[in-house]
Amino acid sequence: MMIFLIITLHLVSGPVGCFDVIGYSGGSIKIYCQHHLYGSNDKYICEIKQNQCVTKIVTQGQKRWNQKERFSLCDYYGYNFIGQLEMILRPLSLQDAGSYQCGETGGWNHTVNLTVIRDPCCLGPKTVTGYLGMTVTISCSYPEEFEKKTKYLYKLQREHFTSVIRTSETQKGRFSISDDRSSKVLSVRISDVREDDGGVYYCGVWSHGMLVSYESLFTEIQLQVTDFSVIISVSVCVALLLIGGSAMIVYQRRHKQTRGSTSSLNSGNKENKAISHSASDYEEIRDTRAAPLYSMVQLPAGLSDHPNNVYTTTW
Repeated sequence: MMIFLIITLHLVSGPVGCFDVIGYSGGSIKIYCQHHLYGSNDKYICEIKQNQCVTKIVTQGQKRWNQKERFSLCDYYGYNFIGQLEMILRPLSLQDAGSYQCGETGGWNHTVNLTVIRDPCCLGPKTVTGYLGMTVTISCSYPEEFEKKTKYLYKLQREHFTSVIRTSETQKGRFSISDDRSSKVLSVRISDVREDDGGVYYCGVWSHGMLVSYESLFTEIQLQVTDFSVIISVSVCVALLLIGGSAMIVYQRRHKQTRGSTSSLNSGNKENKAISHSASDYEEIRDTRAAPLYSMVQLPAGLSDHPNNVYTTTW
């Protein structure tokens, strides 16, 4: 009876696989769960804790895409009822490490062991500035375990990651890529930069499996696109303001010095005038004292012809 129950549960739940996935703190992880028994039931991602699977996100019924906090889930299907459940978790933290399960309610499921690593090479995000019509280079270091893997540059567009170029292509339109394995640096050059080139990019690797595949996006780069002519105009305005300010300061200083000299000169002239005026007054006083004073005393009538008349002169 017990054996029959175990077999029944296995047939209901489907085959169970366990797959290892590696992510980096501050980056993102994109996990693909393949399934061949596509149905209309809800698809889910849950985290296994203490023998229980705690639901993180679910796609319900005809809704094949859903987002909840840092999780997003999308269900694709193609020919022959082959489907693919895509889960994105970003940004990753060390606390996200653990076991997860992707599956369909009452159907298939796969178990994924997620390891989150903190590596100095992959700390981000970082910002790069590009100028319209010019060339910009996006560079990111990668961990040693990815040395021989194919590297990708992805662009985040409406919660979906689009592959821009990979190391096996070298050149793709305006994008070119190079991988320096000695220094473990991935570089992507974008020529003739356009406004729509701006956005969020990720450097990452692809690890392919039969039932579970994943993309580990380890470095986030924010590309800001700016018009270079605007930068030149702003620089010219700043330079003119600085020149004008400096000229104003020099003018004010010279004006103060000139005003001080004029005040000193005027003060000297006033003193000279005061001295000259005093000297003039002194001369006038001297002249006044030097001039003789005559006082005529008129005697009574009848005495003027007297031979003994006396005239007094006063000095």
